[in-house]
Amino acid sequence: MRINNGWIRVGNLRALAKTLEIEHRLEFVLNQPFPVLKEWLQNSSVGLHTMWNEHFGIGIVEMMNAGLGMIVHDSGGPKSDIITLNRMGYLAALESEYETAMHTVS
Repeated sequence: MRINNGWIRVGNLRALAKTLEIEHRLEFVLNQPFPVLKEWLQNSSVGLHTMWNEHFGIGIVEMMNAGLGMIVHDSGGPKSDIITLNRMGYLAALESEYETAMHTVS
């Protein structure tokens, strides 16, 4: 996860993970150099990108290049230019759509 001035959001996500009792299943990897990011991508199987109305999504392209099954928000550039439904990945906007896509990809 790349964060620019998003430390409050990370703190909120960590607190939510603790509330949900899933903090032992998560690891936040923040502001790492590209070789570290590349290693994480090589050891992953699913890419999840939930930003609404992303104008392009270089992170999505990087994850696709690493061969990850993609689940992205059903809006903006990912919807219009990057993801072809069920071919390049899955589009989701509702919680139930993310859930279905995660079960399908994993």
